Amino acid sequence: MLQITPENQTQVITRPAAKLSRGSQAQSVFQGEFFQVWQWPQELYDGSVATFESLSRPDTVTVLATDETGQVIMTKQSQPGFQEFWSLPGGVIDRGEAVWAAAKRELLEETGYVSKEWYFLFANQMNSRIDWANFYLVAKNCQRVADIKPDAGEKIEVELLTWADFANLVKKEDFRDADFALWWWRGGEREVE
Repeated sequence: MLQITPENQTQVITRPAAKLSRGSQAQSVFQGEFFQVWQWPQELYDGSVATFESLSRPDTVTVLATDETGQVIMTKQSQPGFQEFWSLPGGVIDRGEAVWAAAKRELLEETGYVSKEWYFLFANQMNSRIDWANFYLVAKNCQRVADIKPDAGEKIEVELLTWADFANLVKKEDFRDADFALWWWRGGEREVE
């Protein structure tokens, strides 16, 4: 886990490459509000050609935050069309926004907490057909300085959990951060406790 400072943030936080390389002839065939659809001709192993597709979407940040007592800061959220879920604070990185700036903004908006102690945990491209990087950062010794300011499509409750309760929550179906859960259970928990 590398500490993030204003001077080293661009070296410490790097975006992972997409898992599926688009062909050189890839073209955007649809731009929605959130997703962009790409298509290209792809030569197959037998010499035939098929149309391949992939999506892209804005990158996101997720923050594993702890307060001054060491408890994990979690959100319990409702959003239109989704079942209620537990999530680490985070959200979409705005166009032109740096990863660290987005993490600080999302932590403050969703929880009312700020931190002066930040670390880069990992970044992941979870889906082979969607170019979408999720950056995981750690914020330690967070202090509550404001009320939460959820987006219009969010209802958020902030909960403080012990590490034991957090470890149990990561196993549950209503824990939304599946790539984090996979990382955690592959041994990542030893890096943050």
